Amino acid sequence: MTRFATIADLTDPNCLSQIVGPITAVQVTPFTAIGFSGSVLHRVQAAMANGSTKNFVFKRTELKADWLSQRTNDRIGREAALLGEKDLEATWTKIVNPYVAYAREKDSSGLLMDDLSEYLFPDLREPIELATENIIIDTVASLHALFWDSPVIKKISWLNTPVGYLDLLTPGTHEQDEYCPPPDKIRTNISDGWKLALELVSPQVRKYLSRPVNEIFQRWENLPVTLLHGDLKIANMAIVPGDRLALFDWPLVGCAPCSIELGWYIAVNATRLAGTKEDFLTKYRNSLQSQLKQAIDEKTWQQMIKLAVVSGSLMMLWSKALGRSRSNGEEWEWWNSRLEEVVNA
Repeated sequence: MTRFATIADLTDPNCLSQIVGPITAVQVTPFTAIGFSGSVLHRVQAAMANGSTKNFVFKRTELKADWLSQRTNDRIGREAALLGEKDLEATWTKIVNPYVAYAREKDSSGLLMDDLSEYLFPDLREPIELATENIIIDTVASLHALFWDSPVIKKISWLNTPVGYLDLLTPGTHEQDEYCPPPDKIRTNISDGWKLALELVSPQVRKYLSRPVNEIFQRWENLPVTLLHGDLKIANMAIVPGDRLALFDWPLVGCAPCSIELGWYIAVNATRLAGTKEDFLTKYRNSLQSQLKQAIDEKTWQQMIKLAVVSGSLMMLWSKALGRSRSNGEEWEWWNSRLEEVVNA
């Protein structure tokens, strides 16, 4: 992976020519993408000397201005750090690497990625194809298996942590918001959603959700950890030729039990699941066991499922509450009932 000296080098014709071939001109234009972070995106079109064009996406992140970075205590720029970390290079043997080059300057990072627009999923609230879901499951399971309980990733101090994930969207105040708050609409939705959710759940669940997340996670501290992408939204994925999965937007990359990744996936992609949540989790278990070449005992698996329910709830129950009035309530009821089971177990 090529690291440039400055962020400006990422869109400089002379610098880009070193890695993609002779360039005669570069055109940079801003564009808006779906997302919640404070990063700024631009399209980059490089006119090649041979008459062809190459298209890229340029992403710049100012850590002190990005609420997600602040809430997860990112002091290094994890997405760029991932690209320079030799101990994590094997990630790209399982996942298609969309990155071309990167640069880091003090509290800022810049990334240049291949433009995968033609391979992105359409922005629809409907299930993806079963075969496509299977590709996602098998690829993610292979990544998790690769770093399963790895002592190597446990030593990388800048990776996000279980508490970092679980505390990201919890109810109540976040001290980081005093100097780096989420965009107004997101902040209002989270606040209103949690107010409604805490009114709808039982007193036992309300008390549970109000506990410090480090206390909540203690129950699962002995589960195996692995490398997590951290934001497995369908919008952060592309299926490229050869039925291979490309993943981008890695600022939440971390070391934690896979359950946290699973809980987020089935929560944030609820309308995109090809089948039921139970189907997804069962297929993941089977794929992970195949990749690990060992079985996960039932007791451990049930603990993993419980953590997936809790993590998905801590991160998205506010959204499920807001969506309750726009649907038949099945999605809310699934999370509410499963969370009730975990809390009262």
